[in-house]
Amino acid sequence: MYKAAVRMLIRRNIRSLNQGRYKPALAMFADDAELMFPGDNTWSRQYRAPQPGRAAFPTHKGRAEIEAFLNRYVAHGMQMEVEDILVNGPPWNTRAAVRVHHWIPGPDGNDLYANRAVLVVRTSWGKIRNQEDYEDTERVSAFDAAVNP
Repeated sequence: MYKAAVRMLIRRNIRSLNQGRYKPALAMFADDAELMFPGDNTWSRQYRAPQPGRAAFPTHKGRAEIEAFLNRYVAHGMQMEVEDILVNGPPWNTRAAVRVHHWIPGPDGNDLYANRAVLVVRTSWGKIRNQEDYEDTERVSAFDAAVNP
């Protein structure tokens, strides 16, 4: 039952993002949460330059930085569709992996941007402690170049 509730919350928050509302998703993050966004692009460099290494590098630290990331996401009109959600662990150490595809619809019906991603999340008692996104960074860089010439 707990895993079903987690999946329902994830889907609800993605629906809110698709409607341009990021506050419900932001409310799920702990005050000291970390977001790791891949590659070297304007999304990952929003606050600090990504550092190479084996360990995941937190590109966004704390709710204020994560809020700026989510606000930028909805400002671009990004849409996301869930393909699968895997949930494991007890409420004090829950892990979820969400496979999605996401895109920005263009005015002519063609997508301005399209990508696939896996979001890996670790929560404790209903609050996201960290989230690591995996996606095609070449597509992110191409989108950056088109939007920020």
